[in-house]
Amino acid sequence: MPYRFVLTETFDALAAFYNARPFGGDAWRENYNIGAGTMIPVLVEEPDGLELRLMKWGLVPFWAKDGKIAAKMINAEAATIAEKPGFRDSFKDKRCIIPATGFYEWQKLTSVKKPHYFTGDKLLSFAGLWSRWVNPDSQEVESCAIVTTGATGVVKPVSDTMPAMLDKKNVAAWIAKTTRPNDLAEMLKPQPASALAGTAVGNYVNAAKSSGVKCIAPKGTD
Repeated sequence: MPYRFVLTETFDALAAFYNARPFGGDAWRENYNIGAGTMIPVLVEEPDGLELRLMKWGLVPFWAKDGKIAAKMINAEAATIAEKPGFRDSFKDKRCIIPATGFYEWQKLTSVKKPHYFTGDKLLSFAGLWSRWVNPDSQEVESCAIVTTGATGVVKPVSDTMPAMLDKKNVAAWIAKTTRPNDLAEMLKPQPASALAGTAVGNYVNAAKSSGVKCIAPKGTD
């Protein structure tokens, strides 16, 4: 499952891609090593249309006593999101899209983990969940999680899971509050990853503080 991912598109370009209204994206900058706690662009449905805004990666349920739970809530397994207390409320009516240029998976080889980078020929749309939580200072905090499903294609030899990715035609249906649960479950089934390309990258990306295009440099060139 993705613990890091990449997004290089500008906020306005993302809004145009999804035909959405941009809101409060001035702080967004391209990021080659997005980790837990990062503010990222997220597409949501509002009564007057689609909106793109920034949220913290790491979902904090509305009932949480504090925000410490967020670090454990960056990914939501598709098979259990309808039942797990931390995700089921968001699954009902707070679904979102998390755009990405690509994502990392670490292959476990004996005592070491080797990073791999996966990307496609176009913007990736991860199925996501979001939540609005009021912190002890009475401030609203919006946060999100990436939905994961079984790995296929080039990802499968590296990891058992990968982000649940949606075709553009399913983006609106995923976040629409009127979509039936059976249709949502169908969207989250493992899909062929034929449009993805993967490559082993250098260990530079292993450090959370690493940044820049060097993160996706093929192994041996870093």
